[in-house]
Amino acid sequence: MPRWLRNLVLDNTPSAAKALAGLSAGAGEPVPACSGVTLLEKSCIETPELGPLAKLPPFAPVVIRLLRLFDRGDPDQAEVASLVEADPALTAEILGVVNSPLYPIRGSITSPAHGVAMLGTDHMKGLATTLAMRTIMSSSPRVGIVRRFWKHSVASAAIAQELGPWFGVDKGLGYTTAVMHDLGRIGLLAAHGEAYGRLATSTHQSVEEILAVEQAQFGMDHCAAGLLLSRAWGLPQVFQDVVGHHHADGSDHGVVGLVHLACRLADAFMFQSILHRDPRTPAEMVQTCTPERLHEKLTGTLEHLKLTTFETIESFDF
Repeated sequence: MPRWLRNLVLDNTPSAAKALAGLSAGAGEPVPACSGVTLLEKSCIETPELGPLAKLPPFAPVVIRLLRLFDRGDPDQAEVASLVEADPALTAEILGVVNSPLYPIRGSITSPAHGVAMLGTDHMKGLATTLAMRTIMSSSPRVGIVRRFWKHSVASAAIAQELGPWFGVDKGLGYTTAVMHDLGRIGLLAAHGEAYGRLATSTHQSVEEILAVEQAQFGMDHCAAGLLLSRAWGLPQVFQDVVGHHHADGSDHGVVGLVHLACRLADAFMFQSILHRDPRTPAEMVQTCTPERLHEKLTGTLEHLKLTTFETIESFDF
């Protein structure tokens, strides 16, 4: 995702909200994240498997349909535009972006089809997914915890986007799957409130210990929770694979391996969702979490990757 779009999507200032949604705000009056935007369904999906996880509202149907469409490969722009037009809120988002001062075009864009053409399908996918995840997180009252979750997700997405080609993964797919990989943490927080909040604000020995504590206290870890949610919401299989298996041993190739590494490097760059003692260095993470053929190349790019990640994190105000 280019810097201008990333900044706009991740910025939660009144001016950014106006540019995104074309909304008016009073001087000095804060604008809620994605105000006026129905990127979430107000009703919850309830199944026996979800149990209390059903407290987390799912993505709006149009977002899920867009993700399914993008999962088919190179979607037709007219088909994407048709879906966007079916949701007035998403239409406002897209037109707000392409008509903002951050997009150097002449004249006014009033057609969703023209807006999608200007953004491109990859950016459209990243925009829809990022806004949907940001809306879920910004609706939580536990701001401090969720802000850490969000920073970790965005850091992971920035890393996955940069490293995607080395794993044979499209950059856009790397970004969108990584920004969603910790969906289960948000689900557990919604389901168990203060109990999960206490776990999330404690310091643990390792990621493995965090997973074990989640399992012991809630009957599932955040990977299992994310897998249940992604299945119930009907997300494409690639998203189910990532949210369910990004901590699995041996996930050293393809999109799951990419997000596994991106998640661990985000931890090593000190953007941990939940704090753990004595985290490994980025170089150690490369040695542990990647195929041997990539060790030298990845180690040589760590400084650039770190700067890119910090730049991405600093570009928003949750």
